[in-house]
Amino acid sequence: MLAALLFAALAGIGANSVSIALQNGAFHVFGWNAPSSPPGGDWGRILAVYTGMESNLPAVLGLYSVEQGRLVFRPRYPVAAGVNYRVVFHPPGGTAVEQTIAGPPRPVNSVARVTAVYPSADVLPANLLRFYIQFSAPMSKGEAAARLHLLDSKGKALPAVFLAGEELWDPAGTRLTMTLDPGRIKRGLTSNMALGDAIVAGRRYTLAIDQEWNDERGVAMVEGYRKSFRGGPADRIPPDPKTWRIAPPAAGSRNPLVVRFGESLNHALLERMLRIDVAGKITIAAGETEWRFIPDSPWRAGGYRLMVNTAIEDLAGNRPGLPFDVDIFQNVTEHIATTTMPLPFTVR
Repeated sequence: MLAALLFAALAGIGANSVSIALQNGAFHVFGWNAPSSPPGGDWGRILAVYTGMESNLPAVLGLYSVEQGRLVFRPRYPVAAGVNYRVVFHPPGGTAVEQTIAGPPRPVNSVARVTAVYPSADVLPANLLRFYIQFSAPMSKGEAAARLHLLDSKGKALPAVFLAGEELWDPAGTRLTMTLDPGRIKRGLTSNMALGDAIVAGRRYTLAIDQEWNDERGVAMVEGYRKSFRGGPADRIPPDPKTWRIAPPAAGSRNPLVVRFGESLNHALLERMLRIDVAGKITIAAGETEWRFIPDSPWRAGGYRLMVNTAIEDLAGNRPGLPFDVDIFQNVTEHIATTTMPLPFTVR
């Protein structure tokens, strides 16, 4: 699709006019017979593309090629909607031409919104480790620092709450994991001693997500989002699967197997770290304090085992047998070897 055309007559390179076209996301030079290799060893001296009109901006990164005698530049990242590109074409022995090409029009229909925030409970531990934000559509990356805020009871944004530079997305680009700075959580670290806990027991907070956060098309969300909660006591006791209550279903039914933890656990990990050798569907309920499994076929009488990956975490990052606060030098994103723990139950 031809998004835009730049036409310029270039002196000193013959009678044919030269045109530069943005076509299928790449910049093509027509009317100039490009050699197989760049004169002077650098195509960037002949064709350069910039975002915006400021002269001090670096050129857009990308790949050059010669296709059917045409010089073609493909940006490393897709051409952005609503962005103007400054294109400079300077053939050897010819006059440089500078023009502006508009990217594709920006979509105007908003479809993205926040559909859920986890943990979903109204009281969260003072040493909460992570928030998970679920969106209805793929979102633009690199905006969390500007669009995500933790506010105190007066609506003031708290500084240095989240781990700097950390923005983890699922492959679909619809679920964001934001880690609170472990330096504010683990006792004995400089940040904790200087700034204190990010969340204090008994105080009210709001996780605020701005409507201006763009989806991957560059369109702002339908609406902003607010989650209010109260800080609770710090949780430094690891979860113990042996204390979980398993409520087996009746044989011949498709009633859910229900596992109650007695506390809220990490929502994202609950989706994949509890397994049973039966086909069915998992749901997480009651503020992440319950895990439910509904089989595709009626339960058969007999013995079963619920397999628990010991990398499962509570809201403070504690794992079975491993308090998060045990080692102040442990990296929160470090890979730790895990095992599985069987929890037997009987269907009658």
